[in-house]
Amino acid sequence: MVHAVKVLPEYFSALAIGDKTFEVREKDRLYAVGDCLAVNEFVPDEQVDIYSSLPNSFRQTSGGYYTGECLIFLITYILDNPEYCAKNTVILGLRKVDFASDSKNERFAD
Repeated sequence: MVHAVKVLPEYFSALAIGDKTFEVREKDRLYAVGDCLAVNEFVPDEQVDIYSSLPNSFRQTSGGYYTGECLIFLITYILDNPEYCAKNTVILGLRKVDFASDSKNERFAD
């Protein structure tokens, strides 16, 4: 199974360079170890929050755009323990898929 998800640019960059090897996600689908996570960089629209008294206060809207950048990760671990995870969230352990070296792995072979 491949799960396509949106990720904000700052988190996408950390995933891309390997500093971030996990993803905290809403538990809104059936993630399983061995599934793939297609991480798509998404830049949300922002607009001034007219209800905030703070200067330069922004809030996110439902709009935005995809940059076209995508990374594929293999889900290697799932932490789904309410003692460590907020309600309705999971923490996914990830390994970046390198199709050149993983092509010998039958999971990614033709």
